[in-house]
Formats: sequence, C-alpha cells, structure tokens
Amino acid sequence: MDAPVDVPPERLPQDTARFERLAELMREEVADDSSGHALDHAWRVFALGLRLADAEGADPEVVGAAALVHDLHRSMGEGYTHPEESLPQVRGLLDAAGVPAEQVPEICHCVAVHDGYGFDYGPDCDDPETAEAEVLRDADNLDAIGAVGLARTFAYGGARGNPIGRPGDQPADGTTVGHFHEKLLRLGEDMHTDRGRELAAERTAFLETFLHRFAAEWQGQA
Repeated sequence: MDAPVDVPPERLPQDTARFERLAELMREEVADDSSGHALDHAWRVFALGLRLADAEGADPEVVGAAALVHDLHRSMGEGYTHPEESLPQVRGLLDAAGVPAEQVPEICHCVAVHDGYGFDYGPDCDDPETAEAEVLRDADNLDAIGAVGLARTFAYGGARGNPIGRPGDQPADGTTVGHFHEKLLRLGEDMHTDRGRELAAERTAFLETFLHRFAAEWQGQA
C-alpha cells in the first residue's frame, strides 16, 4: 500500500488489496491532475481518515474506500462538478474493485457530502449524516491546511490561473492569498471530530505564521 497509516493494527481494514485495486482505478482518472487533487492527496486523506475513524469509532472500510474515490468529480468536466454527479462513476469503481455492495450506499453518502462547509463558502452540499461522512470531510479539510495544504493551495491557484495576490491594499478576491482568508483559515471551526479540531488548530497556526511572513515579504518589509 502506498499510504502511511498510523493506526492500531486492530483498526486497519482487513482487505488492503481491495484498496490498492481501487487506488489503481482512481490513478487512471486523476493521473493528469496538477491542482493538488491527484492520488497522493487521496492517500493522505485515507491515512488521516483512518486515524480519525479510530478515534471516532467509524468504520475504516467505508472511510478508506470513500477517501480514495472522493475527488473523482474533480476529473469530470472543465468547471466545477458537484460530487453527487460523480456517484454513478463512483459506484462503477467500487464494483470493479470488489467493494461489498452493502458498503456502497454509505461510501456514496460520504462522497456526496464531503465538499460542503458550515460557513458561507463553496458548493451546496448536505450535512454529513454518519460518523464516516464526518470523518471523511474532516480528513479532506485537514489536507487543505498545514504545510501540505499550503503547497496544494498554490498548486491549485496556478492550475486555475489565479494571481498570487495583488499589490498594496487592493482586494484579494480571486487570488491564492485571498483563498487562505476566504476558506482555509476557517476550516478549523468547521471540523466535526474532536481529533480533527486538534489537528486543525496546529495546522491553522502554521498557516497564520506563513501568512504573516508572506505579507511582510510581499510588501518588501522583510
């Protein structure tokens, strides 16, 4: 398995080969991604998700499979595609990988609601209705903040042609630095799990330190 998974052995999914098959199917879908949503992101969400699942008592089989396929919608079309629109293709991948049929509805719910937020930002997604869906959303959002999240943010901005920032006191809307303030610094308040909130606090503090230094350098003051 490509992903490091720091969870007790008794909480690891039993059929790891199934996840490797699912990952290979996803690799074919996201191989050309340069926006920070390639398979390395899915594996990190997988690892984070299993850590949170262990703390929350969520089903690691459901969380693990959902983590690997949650961003299939990113490879569909030029603009934004809602995760719910990817569910027919998600079901096809799950079936091809041999995921048990009884897990598929739960996995699809995780995927459908993972891209929503409790604050006024982003697509219109329903709230998570299961512990597994809460865990997946937290794991996905954790990979958007911290050191890796910082790198992914600039990769995403570059892939979308967004400017880094704007000179002086001009509004930062539509810039990569503006995205930190519009969304990333607010994700910690939107976590569903206790462990997710703990990890988010550490990662958010890192982003705040970076932005303070960035602002000084951007204006030639450091």
